[in-house]
Amino acid sequence: MTEITIDIVRHGETYLNQLGRAQGWIDMELDPHGLEQASATGKALADTYYNIIISSDLKRAVQTRDQIIKHLKHVPDVAYTDKTFREVFFGYFEGLDSEANWRTIAVQHGYQDHDDIIRHESLKSGRNMMHDMDPTGQAESYDEIIARWRRGLKTLVNKADDGDRVLLVTHGTFIRTIADALGVDTVGNFPTNAGVTTITANENGAKMVEYNKKF
Repeated sequence: MTEITIDIVRHGETYLNQLGRAQGWIDMELDPHGLEQASATGKALADTYYNIIISSDLKRAVQTRDQIIKHLKHVPDVAYTDKTFREVFFGYFEGLDSEANWRTIAVQHGYQDHDDIIRHESLKSGRNMMHDMDPTGQAESYDEIIARWRRGLKTLVNKADDGDRVLLVTHGTFIRTIADALGVDTVGNFPTNAGVTTITANENGAKMVEYNKKF
């Protein structure tokens, strides 16, 4: 059985992060602080030997990946982008104020905000509430996100050799959803820009090793 270790990195900060906007599939570049964050993570990971490096195809993830690569002492031959690992798609709510989005959704269900939904129900409930309230019907549901993650993970495990270590640069809500599915309590603990979450994975699924390590 092939078992690999994956360091999952959230991209560095963007201008929309500064403004508290729901970014989703909007293709924003890193801001200067985001470039610094990515470089700091690259320096922290400099001695790590990666066999494969992957990023989401969105600019902020690609830029973060490339900043990290600059600092690695070993750069693998296999490095590519894969849209399977994009951020969650927020549909109608893309580009809008994130806190305002969640207040609107939460109030309709008798709660105050997103964390209040999670505390009383679950992160899955929150994702599905957004999906159900999206007038376009395009916001991804929890199960759609997890199905997308599992497809990407299966492809990655099949591509890798046993014992490989992989660097995957992706997005905050996507990472948070994966962590939730692996049993992590993420209330008040959203993945940090350029933070690292480490998992192990094989053909049967994944296990959490460390969530949201900050550099």
